[in-house]
Amino acid sequence: MIIVYFEKLAICFNDKKVEVSINERNIKIKSKTQFNQALTIFYEDEEGLDINLYGYEPDKMFNDFCSLHNYIEAAGGIVINQNSEHLLIKRFGIWDLPKGKVETGETVKDAAVREVCEETGLKNVEIINQLPDTFHIYQQKGKWYVKKTYWFLMNTKEDIKLVPEIKEDISEAVWMNKSEACMAISNSYRSLYDTLGYLFC
Repeated sequence: MIIVYFEKLAICFNDKKVEVSINERNIKIKSKTQFNQALTIFYEDEEGLDINLYGYEPDKMFNDFCSLHNYIEAAGGIVINQNSEHLLIKRFGIWDLPKGKVETGETVKDAAVREVCEETGLKNVEIINQLPDTFHIYQQKGKWYVKKTYWFLMNTKEDIKLVPEIKEDISEAVWMNKSEACMAISNSYRSLYDTLGYLFC
């Protein structure tokens, strides 16, 4: 199953109809041409219900879905220091994790390290392993985008003052202990909490 997030809601690409709660609904998609109608329902419906899309092979459905949006890739990291503290940033008033777009010719690992350093002022971080990817949708200047973010678990031995990248609308970059980080990430974006929250809480 593939999940794409839109604000606090989720679109699940599944291989079958599932039993849903009062906060969810099933929508059957038979072909790519039906997606426009489904997207209108999802983006404009004020009921705020998650969607389980089913009807044909989930990977093919997801690719058809992405083809109706602008597709971009980003990379970022969950950084832990020698005191077992987690690094979080505040962007647009919301706690978040450092991440940014993958540049042309750049590997996702290199992009993740570069973005973490640029957005927090760190100079040296090391990737430990790769974490689950996230997908989310957003609108910018009248266009819809699907963003895939590659995530990596990282550590650092640096003990320097963090410097938030103001030009990227980051107002804070701070180390948090596990309970503080859990509270922050639980009040952050659902895509982060659902996918990576187990590393904080």
